[in-house]
Amino acid sequence: MATSYISEHSAEYYLVPALKKILQEQYSHIAPLFPWISREFSNISKYLHKDERFHVLVMFPRRPKINGPDDCEVYVTINGELEAFNKAGKEKGVPVIAGCPRAVNIWGLSNCNDYAWINLSQVNCCEYLNPVSNLKKNGCLLDKEDILSLVRNSAIFNLESFEDFFRYAKETQPDRMYGSQYKPVYFLIKTH
Repeated sequence: MATSYISEHSAEYYLVPALKKILQEQYSHIAPLFPWISREFSNISKYLHKDERFHVLVMFPRRPKINGPDDCEVYVTINGELEAFNKAGKEKGVPVIAGCPRAVNIWGLSNCNDYAWINLSQVNCCEYLNPVSNLKKNGCLLDKEDILSLVRNSAIFNLESFEDFFRYAKETQPDRMYGSQYKPVYFLIKTH
């Protein structure tokens, strides 16, 4: 059974700058966030951003998993929590993707330029444990143009409607002591 050598939070360190770089090809203001109700949705934040309009792209960091030291295939897990979050995103016009560095060890991460961006809207082709090569073959991977198109065709929010979506999507996740086990990064992309 494939297992990982890093945490999702470690994968996030590589995925966020890579996804931001893609988005910057078309947008000049991109803010990756891990929102808290008492911070990003506080009164001061609402005051500072009251007239702002933006798209939202949600990205779930996924750990690259491997079968062993001699196997060069990277595996990614897609579970029910991500599928439920994706469904909430679809209902509100928010694209939800997953990202995974295509590296088979920590040192491969240090120079990684290859990422699997997974279209969670195509969950019919995804099992729990997915070889990235199968995701590619089944058309579940997104390229740069696909990601930009998802954003371009997504809903436009203000901070109040974003908070509504955030709360709604959070309700789809299992109730655990510290919230969902899987923590997405929210990319706010300012409209022109």
